[in-house]
Amino acid sequence: MPMTEEREMEKKKGRGFAKLALFLLIVAIVLGVSLYAFLDINPADVFIQGFNTVYNRAVEKGTQELTEKEKLILSYADNEPLSVAAVSGDLVVADKSSVRVFDMDGREKAYFAVNLKKPYVQSYKKDVLIADLDGNYIGVINEGMMLWEKNFEEEIVYAGLSENWVLLITKSKESGYKRSIRAWSRDGQEVSIRNISNYYPFAVHHYPQFDNATFVASGIDASGLEVNGFFEFLDPAMSQKGSIKGDQEILVKGASLKNNLLLYGEKSLILVDRQLKTIWEKKFTESRLTSVNVIDGKHPIIAELNMEAYSRENRSETYLKILNEDSSERHKLVIDDFVTGIVTKGRTAAVLAGSEVLFVNDDGDIMDTFTSKTDVLDVCLASNDLAYIVTSGGIIRVNVKVSHKFLGIF
Repeated sequence: MPMTEEREMEKKKGRGFAKLALFLLIVAIVLGVSLYAFLDINPADVFIQGFNTVYNRAVEKGTQELTEKEKLILSYADNEPLSVAAVSGDLVVADKSSVRVFDMDGREKAYFAVNLKKPYVQSYKKDVLIADLDGNYIGVINEGMMLWEKNFEEEIVYAGLSENWVLLITKSKESGYKRSIRAWSRDGQEVSIRNISNYYPFAVHHYPQFDNATFVASGIDASGLEVNGFFEFLDPAMSQKGSIKGDQEILVKGASLKNNLLLYGEKSLILVDRQLKTIWEKKFTESRLTSVNVIDGKHPIIAELNMEAYSRENRSETYLKILNEDSSERHKLVIDDFVTGIVTKGRTAAVLAGSEVLFVNDDGDIMDTFTSKTDVLDVCLASNDLAYIVTSGGIIRVNVKVSHKFLGIF
């Protein structure tokens, strides 16, 4: 064989061995990262303790974590006022004297001393808002650090956190005004205020996915003989952009539905665009909406209480429906209980029904359930497969068994 051909074959073999070595190196790096990230095992232990020892540790730890579906994170007194939120996979717990941050294994990561009458916490991305809803205190923490805290002269009725905004409602001390809606920047500077004299606002929300320059205030008009709900749309300067009044019902809240906003009350479901024009509206006469949310940003999920069964038979029967974007029915489930809330994260919806939490996907499948000995008070979804569930006397972390289809096939 000519010398040039031999050299060419040797070069090809060399390149082949180099590619194989590079591939094996990538596999080793991926395995090392997986061991450290998911099982908290140092890859260097393979060389120190041997492959068999590390392999047995990985199998044991993996099996333990897979079988530990539920874990008690915190116990508390039944009569203790409490508020919780999930942030970056962790759990934030506020009581009268402290705000604490726990990881998913129940280890305390941060502690803040406070003095709150009615504690309230809410998270947005990596920020956490702390407020005293019957007092004057408000603060914002980020990754274990207090960014700022303040005390108001007026009593706080509502506090909310969103993209770049802290929104507040306070009891107005000015004569002739009922309450004040305030917009603050994320760093704690007041930007605008609107004093309300003609209705009682009880909440104000910001939906950046819908419109970054619109606040939505929910209120009650009690000026006439009947109490009625009221939505007021405000710009960042607190000038009114529009309003929607309920038809003898309380209008509660909204949720972003792609580029539109889904609003709901006791008897109404309304989808509006950014110009506040109604795209579609559904009325409910024989049922009442007890909770509404959106799965995966595109499918409304609603809880309808059967009023005939509730009033005549004193029995709670709820129709849980997942809708298409055009309001047509996509899936329907019947729940023999009163649904008090729906929390969503991605394609997972946690449905609170008495002492149970049903975890439902956007295909209408009940993927998993959690049952408590007492009524479930609150649920936080840290991710689509991790939930913190508040029951009477305890907070439990639950690893949710999800069954989402990949590309609608698997």
